[in-house]
Amino acid sequence: MSWKKPDAYTPPPPAPLEPPPQPPAPRSQPSPAKERALIGPSIEIKGNLSGGEDLLIEGRVEGKIELTQYSITIGQKGRIKADIKGRNIVVMGEVEGNLHGSEQIVLRQSSKVTGNLTAPRVSLEDGANFKGSVDMTAKPVAEEVKPLHSDNPAPKPPSKLMPGQDKNGDKA
Repeated sequence: MSWKKPDAYTPPPPAPLEPPPQPPAPRSQPSPAKERALIGPSIEIKGNLSGGEDLLIEGRVEGKIELTQYSITIGQKGRIKADIKGRNIVVMGEVEGNLHGSEQIVLRQSSKVTGNLTAPRVSLEDGANFKGSVDMTAKPVAEEVKPLHSDNPAPKPPSKLMPGQDKNGDKA
């Protein structure tokens, strides 16, 4: 038996190279995850402010801000003299007034706040300037809370007297 030697070694053809996938074409405007209103640095508002979307304030507001179901962000250029009520409140600028967050209040490093903070979660970064009090009590529970002690003593267990004994346990 003889083995036949191939004339020349031919390597298998290379696998076709696929071009790398192209990133999608950029959109003219990125779609925001949530709608957010902006009060720019040149805007000044005096009075009550309310609405139905998240809010970023870079300008000046004097009065009252109530967006109880939405997030409120005070930008670094924001200057506020108002009580603020919102779901989440983030401060990077200056606030003079009380802040009430139903979920959270965050004071960033650049913030300057004079007023009381009320929220279940409060965060103050190093460098935040804060003067006031912090109340982190949870929302009141709807259920009635029973007192630990009552004016009525607990009922006494039934007596285990044997027949023929008095209440002191002596034979009658």
